[in-house]
Amino acid sequence: MKKDAVAYLNTRKKGDFAAQKSEVENYCKYRFQIVEIFHDHRANATPPEKRKGFMEMQDYCAANNCPDIIIYDFAGLASDPDTGITALKALNEKYTIYCVNNDFFGFRDDPDQRREAIGNFIEYMEQYRESARKTAPAVSKKTKKGNERPIGRPRALNEGQVEALLTVRQAGTSISQICKMFNVSRSTVSKILADYPELKGEWKGARQEPEE
Repeated sequence: MKKDAVAYLNTRKKGDFAAQKSEVENYCKYRFQIVEIFHDHRANATPPEKRKGFMEMQDYCAANNCPDIIIYDFAGLASDPDTGITALKALNEKYTIYCVNNDFFGFRDDPDQRREAIGNFIEYMEQYRESARKTAPAVSKKTKKGNERPIGRPRALNEGQVEALLTVRQAGTSISQICKMFNVSRSTVSKILADYPELKGEWKGARQEPEE
């Protein structure tokens, strides 16, 4: 018997809603009955707790005792990884979250174990986040005249974020998803993975080089 669930989509381009909706329906075909779909458009920079669709989804779940939420991907929760982790933690405390793309948590048929796995992942990420804050490099002594901003381009990710990136890559997350999760470019990810050839894999968007 299918279980009732709601879906949350956070889209960026005009045609994304129809495409994501189709994938969600296919994902739920044999396991869930989607009773409501909540949607935010071009809201990646807005914290989830300030999005209309996201808040309406939580109100609906609370009012209708709906414990299961389907999202398109974890990167869609927020463009900033810290914000995304915070949102995922808040949802996981009350609901069971399922993801259509790059879901590396497993336990799809056991809600309790799934929530525990997500909780363990969040705790792991929070430890790195706290460690990164404590070990943040001091402001460079080389500053521009007239202000305190350091000269030179800042690092895209700190040490804690790099460790988190490697962790989600080891868990099977695609490079394209990692770029979205950490809001970095392909070249940044490639530089980080340069010392980890076993994690490089293939970039789905890469052009095929002609054979010599």
